[in-house]
Amino acid sequence: MNSRQSRITRVPLGRWLAIEFTSSVIISLLWVLHSPLAGYSAFVGGLIFIVPNAWFAHRVYRYQGARSAHLVVGDLFRAESTKIALTAVFFAAVFTLMEPVYVPALLFTFAVMVLVGTASRWLIRPQPQR
Repeated sequence: MNSRQSRITRVPLGRWLAIEFTSSVIISLLWVLHSPLAGYSAFVGGLIFIVPNAWFAHRVYRYQGARSAHLVVGDLFRAESTKIALTAVFFAAVFTLMEPVYVPALLFTFAVMVLVGTASRWLIRPQPQR
């Protein structure tokens, strides 16, 4: 294979999810210093980001190769709309079913997780498959 040909790259989903989960736990532990309720609410806020994101990654990256491109594109739109719907359902469930909730910790952790997820995708490069 010469240097001009590209290789199929493997997306490091496990590493991304590990970084996101670790970040969520660290933020939650920092919120525990404020109160146990804030720490619990922060952890729930992190899960509201991680679970739909993991679903999206599972659905989109389960196919590989050029022959599966049409399957990836088809799943991309369904997975993104499902991710948004899951996020909305989780927020609705937390605000209706979880009593009490410390809203600043929940929303702050969710917002930071969005930033962590974006930054991790810029920093972690896909690895070529051998």
